[in-house]
Amino acid sequence: MTVDEAKKILLAAQLSPLERNALQFLILELDSHCEDLPDEIWRDIADYGGKYQVSNFARVRSLYRGKTKLIKPDIIHTGYLRVTLYKDGKTKSHYVHVLVAQAFIPNPEGKRQVNHIDGDKNNNCVSNLEWVTPAENIHHAFETGLRKIGCEHFRAKFTAEQVREIRRDCVPGDPELGFKSFARKFNVTPKIIRDAFYGRSYQNVE
Repeated sequence: MTVDEAKKILLAAQLSPLERNALQFLILELDSHCEDLPDEIWRDIADYGGKYQVSNFARVRSLYRGKTKLIKPDIIHTGYLRVTLYKDGKTKSHYVHVLVAQAFIPNPEGKRQVNHIDGDKNNNCVSNLEWVTPAENIHHAFETGLRKIGCEHFRAKFTAEQVREIRRDCVPGDPELGFKSFARKFNVTPKIIRDAFYGRSYQNVE
């Protein structure tokens, strides 16, 4: 019986207090042991004196007092998985994908960020990760559609048709058709109009 199966039974079944206590004890026992998955490899997490390990399948476990227990990660607002580890009475949060990369992927060039190759932030297996520079990470986000540009960005001020209107009809320096006039029309600053007109923004609009 798995932990999830035991929890489902506990929630759904009509159990006596004695049966419920027995099942809760079983869940605690199952939670405190983690059997290795096929081909799973564990390595110590640096700076924790062998008290925590991470696997190539992105599972994290603690080894306190001879007991092995899996640590359930939290999903933060950005979609990444994060675990909280303890050292010297203090807590520190770590991204799971970074722990996996630090333990299993060489980084001879000293790149500072870890990229999810398939774009899935929950797929933190070592085969789906790579060290990248910030520029490489941003480029990959645009390529995979994880980061939107131009009119598709959630902060975009204009539609594609409005950008075309600005580039077609705006006349820099003209009192009636200049940047200030279009800024009043679209309720934005003249700089935003200027950047759209000269193609410094909305580069994807033809």
